[in-house]
Amino acid sequence: MDFRHFGGVFGVYERTAPLTTGGAGLADRNFTIPNDPSFSYQTASGTKGFTAAAVLALIAEGKAGLDDCVKRILAESHEPQKYGKLEWLDEMVTFRSLLSHTSGVPDYYDEDLTDSFEDVLNGTPCYHYEKPEQFFPLTEKAWKKQEKSYSFRDVFKYSNGGFVLLAAAAEAVSGEPFGEYVTRHVFRPYGMNRSGFFRFDEQPPDGIVRAAAYQGNGKSNIYAVPVIGGGDGGAYTNPADMARFWNALDPEINPQSPAAGLVEEAWTPRQKAEENFYGLGFWISGKNPRIVFLEGFDPGVQFFSFYNRDTKRSLTICLNDENMNCDEVFEQYFPMIQG
Repeated sequence: MDFRHFGGVFGVYERTAPLTTGGAGLADRNFTIPNDPSFSYQTASGTKGFTAAAVLALIAEGKAGLDDCVKRILAESHEPQKYGKLEWLDEMVTFRSLLSHTSGVPDYYDEDLTDSFEDVLNGTPCYHYEKPEQFFPLTEKAWKKQEKSYSFRDVFKYSNGGFVLLAAAAEAVSGEPFGEYVTRHVFRPYGMNRSGFFRFDEQPPDGIVRAAAYQGNGKSNIYAVPVIGGGDGGAYTNPADMARFWNALDPEINPQSPAAGLVEEAWTPRQKAEENFYGLGFWISGKNPRIVFLEGFDPGVQFFSFYNRDTKRSLTICLNDENMNCDEVFEQYFPMIQG
């Protein structure tokens, strides 16, 4: 199919077998390299699904509990001083409330208020944001602006700051940098060999081609997002790796997995969020609760990955050109996963 308005890649898979894949546009405009489904693409907030999977693995290992107090975990870690005083973090914030966006932790990057990450940073270069705790001052600043602290507790209020906290807590419990923990407990075991947290200012690992992402003004987004992804967004993946992700997580395919019960809980509709539902780190379709999905939006990036638990089919779309859209791909290929 020839696309008039799509720039990126897509793939429809049944379990891990490709049914159809394709792409349009350029992965690198400087060298005129076409987009290719085997390349690695930014996921923006789609990363939250990887964060959820990593946290559930941590809990399945018995190293933490869904209802553990996150503030206590950080305060009792081997490096509590790096987190600051944490006056802004309520004792009632748990892994469960963070995963479900019901903690009341404010969003340091509230897209209802601004669409520019650069504005949020207030002049601090994006390459200074590499570790979860480096985002804490931004979250504290958002907390201080609230008329009433934690006014959104127990109701769905999307929060990037909450998923940064999850990354910090995962580091504190595991003793590993967050990106390394996700790689060792999610990407590698699931066979997601083209996925990872890759810095903009370094070459990616051997064998990985990292596609650029282009904003509406034609510039790449390297100064519009953090230099490396974290708990709330910014990891790289591709359609084949997402098929492996869904296949490895599915508790009906892998009932023997230590995390199977936790994944079932994560994929259960809990919070109403406009026309859809949210579980623990995953969206659930309001039209068909057997379809779980991830989505993400950043400057130059749109990411969607849908998984139908009945057909065992997934559709993943990675768009890397802000002047394009995903409508043609949705219309043509979403029916394939519905069966």
